[in-house]
Amino acid sequence: MKAVDNAGLKTVKNIIIESISTSGVYCFGERKKSQSVLNPFSDNSSKKERNTHFYLLVLTDQYIIKTASDICDVVKNKTKGRYTVTILLHKGKSGNYLTPHQTFFYHEVITKGYNVYERENMPPNIVFNEVPKRNVDYIRSYWKNRNIIADNFINSQNQIDLLESAVVHEAMMHTAVEQICLGLINVFLGYHPNHFSLAYLFEICEIFTPLVSEIFPQTTGEDKRLFDLLKTHPGSLRWLKLKNSSRIDTELLAKRCKLFHERACELVEVELERIENLYTKEL
Repeated sequence: MKAVDNAGLKTVKNIIIESISTSGVYCFGERKKSQSVLNPFSDNSSKKERNTHFYLLVLTDQYIIKTASDICDVVKNKTKGRYTVTILLHKGKSGNYLTPHQTFFYHEVITKGYNVYERENMPPNIVFNEVPKRNVDYIRSYWKNRNIIADNFINSQNQIDLLESAVVHEAMMHTAVEQICLGLINVFLGYHPNHFSLAYLFEICEIFTPLVSEIFPQTTGEDKRLFDLLKTHPGSLRWLKLKNSSRIDTELLAKRCKLFHERACELVEVELERIENLYTKEL
């Protein structure tokens, strides 16, 4: 992996190991952003705000629900937004029970990523006897299942009355987009997330494609409003009282979801062909 912000990684690493018992931290991605902020009430007409975002695999002694998102919030707050992180949190021992296909992701991150931290007296006990090979048949099968589910939800939501049941549409689109993201992540990274919020899945997808930010940008007020609708989880329908919603917003969101699905299918076919050709050459 190319040079990274070592000072920033050290700061983030210290926050993580203070927050949870950690056996290893590995960085496999970095994104830097700088923007000018205008201030008409100051002699200094503008200032630059910088942010470095790290993608980290964190191996711990125990996995606690919501710990990953909590740590992300702590990092952002303690560094005042200078550093943010996407954390893939797993128990260190879980790596010993993975199939060769699942081990591929761990191998790539640990051997090709940046070793931020390994506990001296008890580092992660993950051994790679050989370079893991991906199971192309499994990748195709997993994507096919995710694709069928997403396609059914996208097409079925057109059969529901929009006036009073727009929220049902939004929950169905949420499920469809979640399935598409899970399929993309498995195809491109060989990874199965253990946390499923759309914001989190979008962050992981951005490691290998700008598609998410292109279809679901979050820059304008309208963009953010549509994303809030997309975050409608099916579980929230258990107690929800239906009410009239904006037909325009729901229809626009449906168009974006359909486009996301179409573009994702195109990306997957190209990547599957690349993987198949890669292993064919090795034979």
